[in-house]
Amino acid sequence: MVLSYIIGIVLSYLLGSIPFGYLIAITKGIDIRTEGSGNIGATNVSRVLGRKYGLIIFFLDMFKAFVAVFFVPLLFSGIKFPTTTDNLLVILCGFSSIIGHVFPVFLRFKGGKAVATCFGVFIWLAPIAIAISFGAWVVTVLVSRYVSLGSMIGTLTLVGAIVLVVDSPFGDNLYLTLLSVAVTILIIAKHTSNIKRIISGTEKKVFSKRAD
Repeated sequence: MVLSYIIGIVLSYLLGSIPFGYLIAITKGIDIRTEGSGNIGATNVSRVLGRKYGLIIFFLDMFKAFVAVFFVPLLFSGIKFPTTTDNLLVILCGFSSIIGHVFPVFLRFKGGKAVATCFGVFIWLAPIAIAISFGAWVVTVLVSRYVSLGSMIGTLTLVGAIVLVVDSPFGDNLYLTLLSVAVTILIIAKHTSNIKRIISGTEKKVFSKRAD
């Protein structure tokens, strides 16, 4: 059991570490780390390469996290629907994939901000809660035109949604609740520079007349 946990966590971390944003940008002759905000995530890729590529990166980053949280535990323990305390391995694999994206071993531990990978994890673990979170993201971005603010409001909403719509959030699904809190703290921490730019009025907006 211990070996299964170790292998599952490491494999999930490595999956999360795959830097799709960096790899696709490199095929275009661009080091995404030196362009725009320098982030390898979907938002910066969208600004540098266009929205089509931003969407591609979002879904790839989401998919690698989904693979980590769904297939990796399935390989080692036969878990089919991971939503209880019996499935701690699933929670750890999900968190490891997110950590891998934020601190990828392949890019000297300088990665993205975990929004897409968070979506990939919770679309399996808590689909209704992540749908509510996504709705909050959409409304916030449409109103404020700040993707970063939408990401932070979305993850905060995720915690509340899990508490409200998931069965036994402080009992059988305590690990899931704790995962949502940990991910929210991580995402907000990764957006510290964005918070400063929003306050100073220098944060880039979407849906503007000129390209960001």
